[in-house]
Amino acid sequence: MSSTADSAQRSWDDEDGRRWAADADRRDRVLAPVAEALLSAARLGPGQRVLDIGCGCGATTLQAAEQVLPDGMVAGIDVSAPMLEVARARLAASGLSNVRFVHADAQSHTVPGLFDVAISRFGTMFFTDPAAAFSTLAAGMRPGARLVLATWQPLAANQWLIVPGAALLRYGTMPALGEGPGMFAQADPAVVEQVLAGAGFVQARFADVRLPLTLGADLEEAVDYLAQSGPGRAVLATVPAHERDAALSEVRTALTDHADQAGVHLDAAIWLITATRP
Repeated sequence: MSSTADSAQRSWDDEDGRRWAADADRRDRVLAPVAEALLSAARLGPGQRVLDIGCGCGATTLQAAEQVLPDGMVAGIDVSAPMLEVARARLAASGLSNVRFVHADAQSHTVPGLFDVAISRFGTMFFTDPAAAFSTLAAGMRPGARLVLATWQPLAANQWLIVPGAALLRYGTMPALGEGPGMFAQADPAVVEQVLAGAGFVQARFADVRLPLTLGADLEEAVDYLAQSGPGRAVLATVPAHERDAALSEVRTALTDHADQAGVHLDAAIWLITATRP
């Protein structure tokens, strides 16, 4: 690893990273509509050099690599060794030869080479020093290069969290979201625009995108997915052990109206953020 991971991100190289890696296929299925929206906005084409920031288990990296064939390349950078193990296994199975993965902290490590496009699916929300992070990223992008990010809109805009959350909160409490790194760190466009401008990016745009997430093939799978999500685990940790089965039963009931033969579906709200390095 070229640089020491920021202490607030170390869990991605340990417990959190192992948890995501173990459930990578399911998480990527659920978030597939986000990846599709991100790559559509990125408008990748043959020959481009692409950086995937916080690439995790490599799903968006490999999709991007297919879109820049035959002579383009993609580098994925992530702080999580367990997730990159999955990414490299997926790469080996894909047959692609235009991808490399870098185990480093994108907040302080500049990947060699000037990139045409930098993308990220929820990979930039955990920077403890966003100003420094985006300045580092800008240094690795050529003049005129585009930045394309998917980040969460505020909690209140995300039905997939509000519906099960209301059921869980009858038994537990929501930990304070606070400021700083986390799921909603880039939910406020004004804050993000200021950070991007400070790092030298211009023409920042925020597209309000609403899309359905299929949380599971049936109620049981959807409840399990939500219970294993970051917000779900945080609330469940406040529920007394003897009430957890009842709490999850409430979630199951709350999801009933959102289930059909194709699965359990709830809406998500993301920002698709684009900006340019002048």
